[in-house]
Amino acid sequence: MARNNEKISLLIKKLKSINENIFFDLLVDNLNNEVLEKKFGKPFNKNSIFFEREIGIVKKIDESNKEFLRKLIDINNSYIEKKYLNAKKNLNLVKEDCLKEFKRDKILRVNGRGLNPEQMIMYVLSTDNLVELLDFFKEEYFKYIEKLEENKRKILEKELFLKEVVEELENEDLEKEFQECLDTKYKNVKKRNLEKLSEKYNLEFNEKQRNFNVSAEFISFFDEKMKEYFLMRENFKRGFEFFNINSYKVSEKERDLEEIITEIEGIEQENKFLNFGYDKLEKENKKLKEDLRKHRNKEAEKTIEKQKKEIEKLNIQIKELQKEIENMEQDENAKVVENVNIKELPEGKAIDLTNQNVKVVGGRWSQKVIEKAEKYAKEKGFKIEFIHATSVFRNSDKLKNSDIIIFDTSYNSHSAYYKLKSYGLKIYRISTSNLDRIKNLSK
Repeated sequence: MARNNEKISLLIKKLKSINENIFFDLLVDNLNNEVLEKKFGKPFNKNSIFFEREIGIVKKIDESNKEFLRKLIDINNSYIEKKYLNAKKNLNLVKEDCLKEFKRDKILRVNGRGLNPEQMIMYVLSTDNLVELLDFFKEEYFKYIEKLEENKRKILEKELFLKEVVEELENEDLEKEFQECLDTKYKNVKKRNLEKLSEKYNLEFNEKQRNFNVSAEFISFFDEKMKEYFLMRENFKRGFEFFNINSYKVSEKERDLEEIITEIEGIEQENKFLNFGYDKLEKENKKLKEDLRKHRNKEAEKTIEKQKKEIEKLNIQIKELQKEIENMEQDENAKVVENVNIKELPEGKAIDLTNQNVKVVGGRWSQKVIEKAEKYAKEKGFKIEFIHATSVFRNSDKLKNSDIIIFDTSYNSHSAYYKLKSYGLKIYRISTSNLDRIKNLSK
């Protein structure tokens, strides 16, 4: 038992020597709220705020709680072995695969997959496997730490009040001063008006000896409140570090997903409204048919004809909206990755783009480069438009009417390629988001 505890303490010490906040990174990488509750129980405090639960978990690990650490190791290592080390590979292949995953900048809790350097560091130190790659994983982790510090700097530049609070929390002068007072038995404390202090705290003051008669309850209360104050400072400081990690790794992706979901919900709401209108017109139509049968009303006959046309229009609109929803859901589910391998699609074949309607699908094109490409296309006498890799399906109609597709494999999806192929379009490949590649294609 003692030997196991020593191993746990040593593992924690090794991990924290790499970075004090590495366990926060590991929590964000591996666990969403559902898994947190399943593995570690509900929040320790029902009114938990500012990542209090996550801080509590890390604190337990800091105190060498082997159950909490074992759970985190099991989640981390089983995921790595299942997804990334399930086949026998030599070290170079493992290193190559890991580097590709690190560059994708994805995490399991948001994307359903992803691998980060700190996960591999924990795997190595807790299993003694792949120890030859430990320095490589550390090097990649320190690159991420630099980006994280830059993110923190940007947050504090925008929020000056928060910057002042964080600076105050990182200042350890108060704790040092308080400890010095305890060590010297308050001999170096600055002189103050002791009579006023006695009145303020309702204490008996011995004027001759210049001291107070203090009850045990007062000391106990004071000691408890000082502990709470220092703990609150520490928790807030750690909470901000966790917030920084969480916002850097999670927020941007979650915002993208929320925007897509909100857009889909809006279209679904519009679809419901149109369905409601359709049902209403159907009822009116039935009523008018009944009137026609009874009274052979010519006006009713005209109205029915008009209602039929409106119903047909609504049917078309509903089908179009349903198709739009389907396309957006396909875009959302498309697995967009870097360096898509499309073996059947050659690169480098020269083509005549004159008077052609050209669409560039996928890649990572900056606005500046897009503007240059549009200018180049105008000079050469063809039209060019750029379609983002996550918007292929919703632009199906636009893409169908293209003369030529330039498929950028540097950031794209297999599903997008096969969708375009099904339209029978002329497709040419480039492997980097570089204007020169487009220029090289044109004769």
